[in-house]
Amino acid sequence: MNRQLVKSYIREYKNQFDFVNQQEIYKWKAVKQFQDNWDINASDFYSMLDNSLKLVANLLDSGQYFPKRMLLKNTEETPEKIRTLFKYLFDEDYDIFERIELFRSDFKKLNEENFTDLKDYQDHRAVIVYLALRYPERYFFYKQRMFKSFAEKIDYSYKPVAGRIENIGQFQTLCNLLKHELSNDQELLKLHKNRISDDCYYDENLNILTQDFVYAVVRHLEPKEIIEQKTIKQTAPTKIQSTEIRLTETEIDFTPRTINYIQNNIENKRIGDLGELWVIEREKQKLEQANKSKLAKKIKHVAKEKGDGLGYDILSYDINGNKIYIEVKTTKGNVNSTFYITRNELEKSIIEQDNYRLYRVYSFDDETENAELLIIKGDLSNLCEIPLTYKVNMKKASG
Repeated sequence: MNRQLVKSYIREYKNQFDFVNQQEIYKWKAVKQFQDNWDINASDFYSMLDNSLKLVANLLDSGQYFPKRMLLKNTEETPEKIRTLFKYLFDEDYDIFERIELFRSDFKKLNEENFTDLKDYQDHRAVIVYLALRYPERYFFYKQRMFKSFAEKIDYSYKPVAGRIENIGQFQTLCNLLKHELSNDQELLKLHKNRISDDCYYDENLNILTQDFVYAVVRHLEPKEIIEQKTIKQTAPTKIQSTEIRLTETEIDFTPRTINYIQNNIENKRIGDLGELWVIEREKQKLEQANKSKLAKKIKHVAKEKGDGLGYDILSYDINGNKIYIEVKTTKGNVNSTFYITRNELEKSIIEQDNYRLYRVYSFDDETENAELLIIKGDLSNLCEIPLTYKVNMKKASG
């Protein structure tokens, strides 16, 4: 992501704020309407849903796109089945991708039973609208073509392809990175606060503002300055085997501390995401410079496309076409700063030890996006000697 381009677009967004706001303020009103009226247990589910979606406008119905219309038609026919679909979709204890795809597939079957000759229109865009209306602090309104165009405008490493579920995770990551840039602009925050009237949802988490910025860049804005495409500084990384590393001995410390873990986790997540993008750009440049463009295009940011738990963040390749499983650990501190390895990461490093790499990105400067890199090869067992947490599955004793 070219942050200088993003900042240039933010300046233009502020310059044209009044114009864009007149076009897009309905989104804040639509969210408030939904929040004020949504009730999953309503006795008249159809009327409740119809009222909740009253102000969504072209978020759900525009041109030849009619997800709201088909949602309401199916709800009128089978309200309890639609209620059940929404109960699972809105249950945040389950995997987001599973919830989205199950909603779409079950709705499609239901629509075929109710209206054999009508398309259901429940694509990723529509389902994310439902989620963003219900949880505006967690999700961002999404359109694949909007994402694709915006990614091209800011030199974002991921290029969305129509219909792929992984687009959603990638868009969430991008928006969270953009939100940080927007939240640091006090002039913009003042403009945003002043436009929120009583009939608008108060966007404290700035998610709607972030999506509004993305949409404005695609539809309304052009940067005034000429910003060169960024190139990752390719300093030679240090490469070592995991068995060459000696761990510092530590003792249990019972000293009480008060730490703001919530804010720390948010910032660590942001730096971690930036570090992963930094590695992806570096890996692509490495392969491009070796005339391996086809391999560069095959690199996948699996942590964002499939979710956590795979044991690595990025699937890359060496110049011979062999797979490399890369786990990225990023810090603004020095190379010896503490980091954590999950059990899945450890197990993956054992299974794929010949092709597993831990990329320790350190001295990371998020303004210039410069960093140093230590590549640790192989099985990470040597690094995992100090357990900090334990998983406990409780079972009631018999008798």
